[in-house]
Amino acid sequence: MSRYSFLFSARWLKYIAMTVIIVIACIFLALWQKDRQDQRQYEIATINANYSSAPVDITSILDSTSANLDESDEWRQVSLTGHFRTSDTVFARNRTVNDKVGYYVVVPFELTSGDTIAIVRGWIAEPDQVPPTPTGEQTIAARLQPAQDGSEDNNPDGLIKAIDPARIPGMDSAYENVYAETVHTGGGLPGESGLTPLPAPDLDPGNHLSYMLQWFTFGIMIIIAVSISARRERRADAEAAERSTGDVEYVVVDKEALGAGAKISQPGNRYGRNRLRSPGVHGRDEAEEDEFIEDRFRHS
Repeated sequence: MSRYSFLFSARWLKYIAMTVIIVIACIFLALWQKDRQDQRQYEIATINANYSSAPVDITSILDSTSANLDESDEWRQVSLTGHFRTSDTVFARNRTVNDKVGYYVVVPFELTSGDTIAIVRGWIAEPDQVPPTPTGEQTIAARLQPAQDGSEDNNPDGLIKAIDPARIPGMDSAYENVYAETVHTGGGLPGESGLTPLPAPDLDPGNHLSYMLQWFTFGIMIIIAVSISARRERRADAEAAERSTGDVEYVVVDKEALGAGAKISQPGNRYGRNRLRSPGVHGRDEAEEDEFIEDRFRHS
């Protein structure tokens, strides 16, 4: 029988099944973290390529107001000419800048073409502190962002949670799937607009790579642990088998020899070897008992 036949027992089949499930889960989680890592690296590459790019006409990126923004075009700078529709200003709540919670000031911007796009002008601590919006025709530079889903927002008039053009008033012939963030040149300080500029996007790659390696390591460690347990059990079974099949020493007593006066020189009585010849070690009572047994053998 194979030395590892115990692996087919119900107990070990259960262990093996659990090990397979856990290892598969570890592999799945490791690959998921790898996908997250690849996605994050792509996002960082896109930011580095587009964040400081030269402004271009918006129609070279979006061929219609219903077009979706391609991931490779996120953070691209566009040059926009038109005017702000100040009366339709809204405030995107719960926005944090410099560790302070406040609002993004979002204003519809009507282009000379008649289309409108939502513009985030900057950040403000309180809505009643917003400085006046520039009037008249303006040419601004802004960075494109995909629109957020505000379908479940429930906010009072003038407030929004997601920057969704569908939830912003005054958005006639609007770019439906994008908004834009004004490009500031104030080095992180309030510029001529009086608003705090939005911070640059985060370029931290995150811990996805280390998490991926950890999940792979966990899977390998589980396989090693189960293998070691199997080897230990095989060794224990082998040692138990050796003990159960060990040699048993028997002593053959020649009655005729005993009758002629022979002594048992290497006895192996019921208590083990050499018990009949050492009364000083094993006790006088046992020695006398053994002498009695020898006498019986001689006279039988």
